[in-house]
Amino acid sequence: MEPSVSPPGAPKQAGTRRPCTGCSLKDLCLVSKQGSIAEVESALALIKKNGGSIDGRNAFGLGALHLATWRNHLPIVRRLLDAGANPDARDGESGWSSLHRALHFGHLCIAGVLLQFGASLNLEDTKGRTPIDLLSGPVSQANGDSPNSVATEVFSWGSGTNYQLGTGNAHIQKLPCKVDALHGSYIKTVAASKFHSVAVSSDGELYTWGFGRGGRLGHPDIQR
Repeated sequence: MEPSVSPPGAPKQAGTRRPCTGCSLKDLCLVSKQGSIAEVESALALIKKNGGSIDGRNAFGLGALHLATWRNHLPIVRRLLDAGANPDARDGESGWSSLHRALHFGHLCIAGVLLQFGASLNLEDTKGRTPIDLLSGPVSQANGDSPNSVATEVFSWGSGTNYQLGTGNAHIQKLPCKVDALHGSYIKTVAASKFHSVAVSSDGELYTWGFGRGGRLGHPDIQR
């Protein structure tokens, strides 16, 4: 078979190049993990132009929203959600949603934004765990220093094995439950961990509950 040869001076035919939607997704995942908000905007525009999906996953089974959540980059997370990213999209390894990942790493601001965009608290991963089940590390939240703040309602949820939820029992609390013992208190700071929880009021009153063996809670009840 003889190769075809174009006559001298004949215009060469330019090859057509199809848009690479996989490349667009790769760029979005990359900049969501380590880029800037401006780079995310460019990657989103490229995905829109090429007809790609914002919820696509990389070779490790992670989407852009998973990566931005892990990075704890609030502006990128919010931009992805504004662009239509699914807050309940699961990763390809453990079935974690972005909310699973946010609560596992203690990224509470990210978790709050995900909930605003409809993320489910009841979505289970491959082991049957909800996002709340993964919230096991220390958590602290300050409500301000003003002594004139309004009465604060404190809610807790998750595993209550060590009475650390303040509900008076050691049950698993799937949904947020009000800590009735603090009703009417002006709580300024709350800290929660695996074995005990602490709250401080604007008047300087200290409340403790959880695993109290050995007097570690500072009051006579050894259990809670």
